[in-house]
Amino acid sequence: MAVTSLVWALTLVGLLGVLAVDLLFVARRPHVPSMRESAIWVGIYVAMALLFGLGIWLVSGPRFAGEFYVGWLTEYSLSVDNLFVFVIIMGRFAVPRQYSRRCC
Repeated sequence: MAVTSLVWALTLVGLLGVLAVDLLFVARRPHVPSMRESAIWVGIYVAMALLFGLGIWLVSGPRFAGEFYVGWLTEYSLSVDNLFVFVIIMGRFAVPRQYSRRCC
């Protein structure tokens, strides 16, 4: 698969934009997120991944889009597994909920 420099540049600019929005608007408001807010953010990030895969499909075809989706789903499931580990650690050490975001 040949990827042009323009596509790499656009991908990196998009990634930096998402990171900037996350750091400037989301992380600046330290609070205990509600289940609704968490679900909305998860939905936004999942939708962005699905749209990115659709873009790969349109530009490079179904084979590479399928490879992206399989890789993304694998990594996503591993990150959910890590969440369970963090929940167990936070619960075992009885970390108050308002401090659980500041642990790292």
